[in-house]
Amino acid sequence: MKKMIVVGLSLILGLIMAAVLLNYLLHKEKEDDFDRNIEYYIISSNMLDKSGALIGIDVNGDFVSKKEMKIQDVTKFNYNNNIFIAGGVRSNNNLIIKADGSYERFFLLDNPNYSGVTSINIQNEEIIAVMNGNVEGDTYQNLFVAQDINGKMIQKKIIDIYSSDLCYEDDTVYIVGSYLSVKNDTWSSKIIKIDKNNLELEEKIFDKNTEYRSMLISADKIYCLGISTKDQRGSIDILDKRTLERLDSLNYNSEISAIFTVNDSLYGVVNNEIREIKEGILLSSEYTLPENTYVSSYLGDNKSVHIYSRNDVIYEENGKAHMGYIIKYNMIIPSPFHQNRNFFSFILFATIINNIPHVSFAVFFIY
Repeated sequence: MKKMIVVGLSLILGLIMAAVLLNYLLHKEKEDDFDRNIEYYIISSNMLDKSGALIGIDVNGDFVSKKEMKIQDVTKFNYNNNIFIAGGVRSNNNLIIKADGSYERFFLLDNPNYSGVTSINIQNEEIIAVMNGNVEGDTYQNLFVAQDINGKMIQKKIIDIYSSDLCYEDDTVYIVGSYLSVKNDTWSSKIIKIDKNNLELEEKIFDKNTEYRSMLISADKIYCLGISTKDQRGSIDILDKRTLERLDSLNYNSEISAIFTVNDSLYGVVNNEIREIKEGILLSSEYTLPENTYVSSYLGDNKSVHIYSRNDVIYEENGKAHMGYIIKYNMIIPSPFHQNRNFFSFILFATIINNIPHVSFAVFFIY
């Protein structure tokens, strides 16, 4: 089984800042021509130019392979049915990556000049995405797009949402994000449900000064992670999957930076602690993320979750930029690195070139 780590970079005020988008286990056997030394892949890309790479490393973080790619700002991703898909926010360049390291680049709407994506996913060889739009009238509008892997357009529709995440079940697409009222100068949490076949749409707007950052579907419920735009405190809204009605809202007066399930149990990262949430109650902390870090991104599939816990301040250590940690949480299968424990983590470094952390030489070390 292969693991995939996605690394994206942002170029801000001349400094490259790590925006690591997390890895994921690809549950697929190695192919005959696959280099059996590769344990992880890193996708690197910069914000302002098309200079990226697909880097293969072994379990110790040593380089095994590197494939140059003309990609930019690839920081949105999803993993579905053993396929990893990632897309650019500021540029319409997208990737589908397989466990053997092979990949396909594609453009939504078959045109690289269009804008990038705010969310993207794939199911049954159909790509679903929301493309970045702009303000029209009193709100922000994006473009919902469905196309096959060969580029053939299936559906498209303008929707009133700035999306952050989407899930796809059969012919129904669920999109979460925020709704802008220009007149009132407010953003509100919002969910949209779209029938992919006929584009019939249902939508619900909930709380002002809140945005939905991510979502997950479990049985007949949708769990939405909401973040206050005023103080960054988090809440978890539980919605009925069929009606989109809000069944409950869990507020702990705390920072909630991630929600995920492991073995059908709901978990959250609350004040940098991994805690199970049972019947709305926060149980005891099961793991505390490293000090002076925050959750930059995460990805799970009900079996385990990978969390990129990024340093508040990137600092130099032995000629490399110490950027943070990759942490895997798994209640089912003990980690091969720490037997009989539920966690393993990596220290994330980037080689410093001219005093700037350079993504294309990012290295992971076992910690």
